[in-house]
Amino acid sequence: MLRTSLAACFVGLALASAAHATLTDTIAQVNASAFELDEAGYTRVGVGPFVSGPSGECSVNGCFDLIGASGVLPNKGYFEFQFNNYQYNPAFYSGLFAILNINFSGSTITPTSFINQVNAQTGVTGITAMTTAQASDAQNTSFFNQWLPENLDASVVFKWTPATPPSSPGLSQIFTFAWDLNDATAFNNGLSLSGAYGVPAPGAMALLGVAGLFARRRR
Repeated sequence: MLRTSLAACFVGLALASAAHATLTDTIAQVNASAFELDEAGYTRVGVGPFVSGPSGECSVNGCFDLIGASGVLPNKGYFEFQFNNYQYNPAFYSGLFAILNINFSGSTITPTSFINQVNAQTGVTGITAMTTAQASDAQNTSFFNQWLPENLDASVVFKWTPATPPSSPGLSQIFTFAWDLNDATAFNNGLSLSGAYGVPAPGAMALLGVAGLFARRRR
């Protein structure tokens, strides 16, 4: 498990408790329930929802800890997360984000081609994929490549906007993000995954540094 301090804010996933969640045959999805994903052969990452807490003085703008897991992760999996005492600031909030650290070296597909394939499904999923240099808050003041550790610079960022932002006070609703890196034959079964994280849209620039898991970005 990873709980990384962010002076930034969030990443995008699905409401697990949605009354009529729908499983889709897509690369990424946020509207299916954990039960549906389990039944469809997706592997849960973590034993339950990862819980993110306020991070630093910019928590008033929605800055929260980056949460998730690193290591050898399933190519077809999902994780759940929620926020504790989230402070919604519409000036900075731009939805939820998920970050996948994908290794493309064993496949003929490129990151650009992968992002294009995800975005070809946006009409079904409501998810937009982008690079860490493109993802930011609503003010475009906190691009992900400015505060993520360098080993996540090449990660793919997935953004979506749930019907309602994380609730406050107390624990928010549970969000669920699922992926299937074997979804398209163009992947040639050559992709692998070494990290999956979630966070709200950053409201301020941040540096991450957690107990040897990530090297602190040099300023």
